[in-house]
Amino acid sequence: MEIMGVNITDAVAHKEPYRKFVEQLSGWYGGGEMPELASQDLRFALELQRQKINSLGLDMQCELKKTAANNSNTVGITFSDRVFTNSIVSGNVNMTRSIGIKQDQMYKDTNEIGLTAVIQNLKGDTQPNPSMPLCCPHCGAASTLGELEDGCEYCGTKFVMSELYPKVSNFFITRHEDRAEKSKKNKRQLATFMAACIIPMVLIPCIVFHDQIIARIAVGIITGGIIGSIMFGFKKLFETFALMGKTARGGSKTISTLYRLNKIKKYDPEFSGEYFRDKAIALFRMAVYSKDASELACCKCLCPEKAAEIIEADIYNLNVNSCEISGDVCDVQTTLFLDCLHYRKGKIVLKCDKFCMSMRKRLKKPTELGFSMRAVSCHSCGASFDAHNVKDCPYCHTPYELEDDDWVITDMW
Repeated sequence: MEIMGVNITDAVAHKEPYRKFVEQLSGWYGGGEMPELASQDLRFALELQRQKINSLGLDMQCELKKTAANNSNTVGITFSDRVFTNSIVSGNVNMTRSIGIKQDQMYKDTNEIGLTAVIQNLKGDTQPNPSMPLCCPHCGAASTLGELEDGCEYCGTKFVMSELYPKVSNFFITRHEDRAEKSKKNKRQLATFMAACIIPMVLIPCIVFHDQIIARIAVGIITGGIIGSIMFGFKKLFETFALMGKTARGGSKTISTLYRLNKIKKYDPEFSGEYFRDKAIALFRMAVYSKDASELACCKCLCPEKAAEIIEADIYNLNVNSCEISGDVCDVQTTLFLDCLHYRKGKIVLKCDKFCMSMRKRLKKPTELGFSMRAVSCHSCGASFDAHNVKDCPYCHTPYELEDDDWVITDMW
């Protein structure tokens, strides 16, 4: 079904790969193997994240489980190119996450979250070209589809198409409010405020005046209870305004963002806003998780110092502030609104962050949803190689510019 140009897909077809990916992701966070369904670029981002966490001496465990209600509310929105279809599939899971150093737990939270996965599959009965660059799912070596079907040159493993797709190219987490826990927290806070006001309202008159003690105690309890309730009410009012501001992050520029993204679509009919958002957060994660972002082929700048303490990043919203197209070069300036975990001064802090990021791509080639920077094809000799931190073809030494095929970061602040 299509509504205003957006395809709403049948969720049933995506339930099984979604369920498997959630299980595999939970196992990976628990110290297990890399999710088998993760694409090579997603694997690379997860590897960078684990390396960063380990380099800080931290250990992060994250357990994902189905909610009490049946997880049947998964839905899908699709966008596609000539070969692949990407489906955005969402569902609710319970997440328990703990972070610490050795046996010392520094941070723990349990929430019902919305976990969204971008599941990539072949479009209908489409058969990709055998020369399409692809990584071996077993050993990770850069190869081609035809070589993987005949047997990987490096590990000898043969694959059939059903083992190569579907793949999950990205995932996002949205934290939900736990109403039961919030109700308990509100009751505790109200009791604390009332006690903090009642105790001095009772003790001070009793110490200063020594007559009518019972009456003064009664008046102190009532007055302190009223003052405590009023103070609690003001606190909740302030929190409500703060939550409204947090929820509205980036919402004021939605129309201008859609207009600017549509400008790109005029040059590249297979481009989509969903694809661009996915690509932006994927590039941001790679940059902030890496030891030196400038070594990555997808990043032509250094990360700001404030990004060095980020150990996990989830996107909340994205604004496109400007879009300039000169010839076939497209320069886009974006603002990313994020929920990030920071490791700062020995503490784990959950923060709402905002980063600006400039991105560039040459539009002479249409969007390729199946493109991976871990398996590219040299434009000169045609050889396949891993370009995640390689600037020249290792076979013919021709300079390789990633922006000819995909988006790159040119600046971040």
